[in-house]
Amino acid sequence: MGLLGKAIAINAHAGSVTPESSASGGASSAIRSYINDFHYKNPQFHGIVFKEGATSSKSEEIYDMIACHGAVVADLSGGNILVLLPGALDRELFAHRLAHSAGLTTLFQISVDSPSLALETLSPYLQ
Repeated sequence: MGLLGKAIAINAHAGSVTPESSASGGASSAIRSYINDFHYKNPQFHGIVFKEGATSSKSEEIYDMIACHGAVVADLSGGNILVLLPGALDRELFAHRLAHSAGLTTLFQISVDSPSLALETLSPYLQ
């Protein structure tokens, strides 16, 4: 990974959301803010929810894989991981590559153009 890629990975990691460290009830607002911020930069975007597998190394490995593509990662409760991708990227290809490379199981995928629709659709995974 080049120097620019490492800088992007560090920034993506520094801005990650971890609901477990938030106050209860604050997790929803943290994720809401996270999705709103991503939507501001990417009016059309994709969301992929992954379940960690026995061989996965948490989201650190995912940060490194996707940082150079403008995607971001948020840790959800229950060991789930939310990946947000810009709309110009191939969602299914990213889901496939991340699942196999990081030992994850793909639970859900969406393509949306509004944060409210994303939150409504992802609500079962945000609780």
